[in-house]
Amino acid sequence: MRATSWLTAPVALVLALTGCATVPTSGPVDHHTPQAAGVNTGVHVDPLPPANGASQQLVVEGFLHAMGVYQPNYGVARQYLTPTASEGWHPESGVEVYTESDQLVESDQGVALSYVQVGSVDASGIYLSDNTNKRYIFELSKDSAGQWRIVNPPAGLMVSRYMFTTNYTAVNLHFLNTAGDVLVPDPRFFASGDQTPAAVVRAQLDGPSAWLEPVVQKVATAKVGVEGVTIQDDGVADVRLAAGADALSLEQRRALLIELAYTMTGLSAVTAVQVGAGGLPWKSDFGTSQVGPSTFSSLSPTNTSAPRVLFTVSNEKLKRLRDPSRWDDLVEVETSVAKPEQIAVRSDLGELAAVTTAGTQLQTAPIGSGKPKVLRIGSGLLRPDYARNGELWSFASSGPDSLRVYREATALKVDASALPKGSVVAAKLSQDGARIAVVLRRGNRTEVGLAVVARTEDTVRLTGWHAIDLTMNTGSAARPIDVGWVTATALAVLQVATAGQTSVIQVSQDGAAATDVGPSNTGSLEQLAVIPGRTSLALDAGGGAYRFDGEFTWTLALTSVDAVTYSG
Repeated sequence: MRATSWLTAPVALVLALTGCATVPTSGPVDHHTPQAAGVNTGVHVDPLPPANGASQQLVVEGFLHAMGVYQPNYGVARQYLTPTASEGWHPESGVEVYTESDQLVESDQGVALSYVQVGSVDASGIYLSDNTNKRYIFELSKDSAGQWRIVNPPAGLMVSRYMFTTNYTAVNLHFLNTAGDVLVPDPRFFASGDQTPAAVVRAQLDGPSAWLEPVVQKVATAKVGVEGVTIQDDGVADVRLAAGADALSLEQRRALLIELAYTMTGLSAVTAVQVGAGGLPWKSDFGTSQVGPSTFSSLSPTNTSAPRVLFTVSNEKLKRLRDPSRWDDLVEVETSVAKPEQIAVRSDLGELAAVTTAGTQLQTAPIGSGKPKVLRIGSGLLRPDYARNGELWSFASSGPDSLRVYREATALKVDASALPKGSVVAAKLSQDGARIAVVLRRGNRTEVGLAVVARTEDTVRLTGWHAIDLTMNTGSAARPIDVGWVTATALAVLQVATAGQTSVIQVSQDGAAATDVGPSNTGSLEQLAVIPGRTSLALDAGGGAYRFDGEFTWTLALTSVDAVTYSG
């Protein structure tokens, strides 16, 4: 059974996040707007059919361009193929994303493309980073009219990185976690076009990725089809499901309505969703048929209902920022923890966790009066972290097997065996509590990776480890030293270059996109304080906390700071 929480709360800010989709070749959609919701607004050049008398190289160039722009059944792209090749070609099977700077070379064998595959998108829209040198030879033959046509197209689509960035839409699908008390995002990529909204709905019905599946619920929607999706002029997405939806229980309909409310509003033109089947609209427990994230804000993966207050340690004193708009408005906070070094504050602002005594003790204490508790004694204890559900997480530098998780001061059973062996440098839970980012040093290499967090009554298990290739996206071999979540599916990574310079990059959890955001000259940064919906900070070795005001714009906001964190 899917336990579903139906609570209302104030309107929540929904961040635009990295997400994803399928590579559809057809699908029902009604055309009520000049441009489909979520379509990339970059330069869009419709593909042209092959020109009469085109050379082998021009035919291949035309085919490569035609594969990068969505068309129903990729009809224009198929014109570059022989009839037999067209019949056996399946563009819906996936996408190979390659560097766009490579040259085509014509030879007796055909036309060769030497390239670097930077990533791939499978049939369900999941992006996987790659960094593989490849060479593909397009073989051609002349048809009865004497025109060159391709004999051996790739199994799916080949799309240059530029065309992928321009012509694909990133959307987060959303699935309720196993407890039913928070949504977890699942990034996908979809070819941009009028078919995108319907493709997003179909992907939602198909369910979560295999990576996320252990920690989320799955509505039994395998037999539910999509009759159509209309994006109305007021931004409401009218989702019409096929008759199979009638077999869903009331609880399953509620769960799917919640998930679609968050998923569909990830498309740029969609402000709300209404879902129905057989001509009858589905309604929330509040009697509304038009829903959005604000209808279910307590389930937000970025925990928008939490205050997310900035706390610092300055001169061994705990302080908090009283007004987020006034960086000089720090007030001292009472705590019985003496000389806190690295800190975390529970999302309800009721408890402080701190590493003390030169990284050898983990203590907790109520915010305000109350005696501290020593939960852990050891060496190399790292910055603690509170999960959304109140769990306290504590790593030590010795390795993943050092992880301890406490629920109401009681240690849970922990299984982190799926993580590689190495030294833990930093770690940060996502706001939904279902994923964790870890900076792991393995020999001479330091990497950032993700795992999902599976829970039972008394056990926490990390599984599904995969590393994010930062070098491929940034061209830098810098060493990561800290990490945090800036959106539901994007990370901020603090890294040190070989020359000792530090900088911050923002990278999507699937590695599909990364951006260097500086700073360029703020000294030696050591720690991040980032959380969705709040201004990012970076702390340097001299106690200066720099505020991120825009790309490569970091402003000194606080001084004499020894540690900094956001609550929750």
